[in-house]
This record gives sequence, structure tokens and C-alpha cells, in this order.
Amino acid sequence: MAMNGPSLDTELRAEINVTPLVDVVLVLLVILLVMTPFLKDELPVELPIAAQAKEQTTETTPTLTVAADGTVSFEGSPLASDGLADRLTSIYAERADKTVMLAADRSLSYARVVEVMDACRAAGVERIGVVTAPPPPAR
Repeated sequence: MAMNGPSLDTELRAEINVTPLVDVVLVLLVILLVMTPFLKDELPVELPIAAQAKEQTTETTPTLTVAADGTVSFEGSPLASDGLADRLTSIYAERADKTVMLAADRSLSYARVVEVMDACRAAGVERIGVVTAPPPPAR
């Protein structure tokens, strides 16, 4: 006897298999978590070495970085050298703590470091710290 509809054995099921989707999403999540620390866009700076350098405290003080070529960045975002004082003034206008850490490359001229420090003072920064590196361990 012939049947008019499909039999129960050959019927198609319209279900989505989510296992491959979950696998792909988890792999993408792992890749994102591994790559996130490398995405920080900072200037390459070779800090001056100080024998009495202290470890940085847990307090987070904003850092102003000056690279060997004289380019300036504040907390990873680049700042134009002309009008530096005006830009720092707008940054520090809403901050209660008027402190900045200056990380200048050791090959930078002293005059350029003083220019950046002068721009910080003109912007109303009250305290300027200098970031140094400890000496390499003795062998």
C-alpha cells in the first residue's frame, strides 16, 4: 500500500547544530584574550638607568612619554608638539591630581626634556616625576 506523505524515517529535521558555532566563538574569544595585551600603542622609549630607581607604586599616575625622535604621547595617545601646553591644560582641567610621570628616552636632548617639562608647568601640572629604569642585574 502506498503512502501519500514521507515516512517517519526519511523526514528532514530543521534543527541548527550549534556545536561548530560555539567552537568558533570560543576560538575567537581565546584569540582576542591573547592579543589584547599586544594592542597597546606606545612609543618605543629607552629609559635612562638609575642605580637608585624605585619600583612604581600601585598608584596609577598618568604618563607623558617622549620618544627619541621627540614625539610626545599621553597615556598612549599621541599629542602634537606644537600646542602641547594647551592640550595638557584641557586634559588636566577636570583632574584633581595635577601629577604626571615623564618617561623620556635617554638619547633625547636635555633641551627637549626641559621644553616638555615647561609645557607641563604651563598646563598647571604641579608635580612631575621622572621614570627611570633600574640597572641590569650583575652577572
